Amino acid sequence: MSERLATLGPICGRFSNGSPHAGADARLGAATRLALKIFGIPGPTLLEDEPDSGTFDYAKVRITPDPSFAAAVVRRTIDPASAQEVFRPALQAELQERPYAFDIQVQLCTDLERMPVEDTTVEWPEQLSPSVTVAKLRLPQQDISGPENLEKMDSLSFTPWRVTAEHAPLGNIMRVRKEVYWRSSIERHKLNQQPRTEPRSADEVLGPAR
Repeated sequence: MSERLATLGPICGRFSNGSPHAGADARLGAATRLALKIFGIPGPTLLEDEPDSGTFDYAKVRITPDPSFAAAVVRRTIDPASAQEVFRPALQAELQERPYAFDIQVQLCTDLERMPVEDTTVEWPEQLSPSVTVAKLRLPQQDISGPENLEKMDSLSFTPWRVTAEHAPLGNIMRVRKEVYWRSSIERHKLNQQPRTEPRSADEVLGPAR
């Protein structure tokens, strides 16, 4: 494998809670996840209703802070019971003060018996396949506090099946997700009275680059 990291196209990401419920941060807890959308990817996707979107949502990856940027994080005392939202204001404050960088890492399956694809309850041991950094994710210093930013992020859909055939998801959980994510996206946009359209460029979501 080359030591040179991948150069990706424009990316937008959405931090969200890992809970299946909606509500205050005190109810949902601190478990969060990050979904990424890459623009400018050639080739048809595996989604029948939008094969030529030119976007790519990441599969199972690990995103870990770059050590030099992690050292600059302000250690804030956050009480989830103190307000309806506590994590978003903290993220807003951090990005207003400084940029951040993350390593995007993957694990390669080296032993199908000890690293099964169909049984997701089995953790893949790092001793068999250490996580490999394949790209850098850089978040520039910016103001994300505007309500229009939250509206744009809320209207996006992410699914591990919005990929090209070479990156087709494997395993029974991923096969179920294709239908579940598609139907839940349709229903969520109906309930929120939002148009369900896949953006063609990062400018549609983030605005023109400055």
